[in-house]
Amino acid sequence: MNLIDAIYTRQSVDRVDSISVESQVEFCKREVIGEDIKVYTDKGYSGKNTDRPAFQEMMADITAGKIRRVIVYRLDRISRSVLDFASVIDVFQKHGVDFVSTMEKFDTGTPIGKAMLMIVMIFAQLERETIQQRVIDAYSSRSKRGFYMGGKVPYGFRLKETVIDGIRTKMYEPVLEETAVIEQIFSKYAQPQTSFGDIVRWLDERQVKKRNGEPFSRSRIRDLVVNPVYVRADYRLYEFYKAQGTIIENRPEDFIGTNGAYLYSGNEGKRKTVSLQGHTLVLAPHEGLIPSDIWIKCRSKCLSNTRLAKPIKAKATWLAGKVKCAHCGYALSAKVYHCKTKADNRYYLCNNKYNTGGCNFGSLDADLVDEIVFEEMRKKLAEFNTLTKQKQESCDLQTIKLKTRIEVIDQEIGSLLDKIPLANGAVMEYINNRVAVLDAEKKELYAEIVRLTEGKGYSLEKITGYLDNWEEISMGDKLTVVDSLIENIYASQEKIKINWKI
Repeated sequence: MNLIDAIYTRQSVDRVDSISVESQVEFCKREVIGEDIKVYTDKGYSGKNTDRPAFQEMMADITAGKIRRVIVYRLDRISRSVLDFASVIDVFQKHGVDFVSTMEKFDTGTPIGKAMLMIVMIFAQLERETIQQRVIDAYSSRSKRGFYMGGKVPYGFRLKETVIDGIRTKMYEPVLEETAVIEQIFSKYAQPQTSFGDIVRWLDERQVKKRNGEPFSRSRIRDLVVNPVYVRADYRLYEFYKAQGTIIENRPEDFIGTNGAYLYSGNEGKRKTVSLQGHTLVLAPHEGLIPSDIWIKCRSKCLSNTRLAKPIKAKATWLAGKVKCAHCGYALSAKVYHCKTKADNRYYLCNNKYNTGGCNFGSLDADLVDEIVFEEMRKKLAEFNTLTKQKQESCDLQTIKLKTRIEVIDQEIGSLLDKIPLANGAVMEYINNRVAVLDAEKKELYAEIVRLTEGKGYSLEKITGYLDNWEEISMGDKLTVVDSLIENIYASQEKIKINWKI
């Protein structure tokens, strides 16, 4: 099959100052080599894109291997878009087709033409990257301001219309019959001995299904409990994410225990279910559902899940999920070895021992480790019990004063807002400025209340009572006590290091 020279012509409108398609053909024929020619003409089509019948026919013939050269009167006959032009040239190159423009003396069959082509491609790539960066910047700007950025609506919410900074968008609002399920899931998983499997079975027994009618799975429960859209974001949540290396867009004083939050993926390639470092947290416009202390307990259980011991069926030790290998960081599991002639022996073994290139950690006497940790818990509680009642009463008095001031601020803001309908320009400006000042003070007061009440979510007296009756209480209560006091324990033959929550 003989290859042909293709002449492409385009004219958007007939005007006195525009060159006709017939004249374009005459100019192009001067560049033709041989007699095999086919003319492709689009009349009445703009050059803003390549969606033109004759042009698409020519591109199909190129793909079919029928054309050796494409000749045009001027570069803009192909397209006025640098990106479209670069894409077309890319197709030409893939199929070995030369490109000639008569007016610009542009011929990719010559060295200077190839150099010109490289320049065009460089500018096209620059334009691509510029457009891409504009899209990324726009997305980032909108997400950091709390706009709804699309995606699947989480279980427990539906969408409703709203306005943020004068721009129409959407936000979540709760679905009451689903929020009750959400609250139960978080409440149960916050218990150290509860697993995703336990929750799935609990939901199955009550025939609770997802919106599509399918049963919940372990992975679906995990995705749910790690999602900050459900949390009531207060200063505790701010500190939690800050400690994890998360980028936080909002100020600390904005975390007043009302709003949910969005977590956006960072650029470090780490999955949000495994690590929070480098990701971005933004307060959302909707109200959260779950108190931060419960949400943080659930989220902490999910971090670095491969290094956690399985907390379910914790019969061998009340340190399940807490004690880790000081050499490699993997969880230690308690193993019971039954003996016919003497009492059973318990040992802690590293979960990484049998992995390829795993840990060389031997074993630890579990009874000895448990005894040491128990005594350290007693000492830690004794330190806290030395806090005087007067200091606690002083803290409570400060909290009452702060809440009283917040009530006064709310009254003043309400009074100012009532004056808006009758306000002129100057008065309106004063009202806006004053409300802004009061609102900022209110946020600072909320943050101070959170700071004063930090760590009062558990009863030291109740925990002390549990320790005094340690042998009589259930395994579940023991696990709860340990979870209230201890973040984790790193153990080896040489030492035991306890990281406390209090």
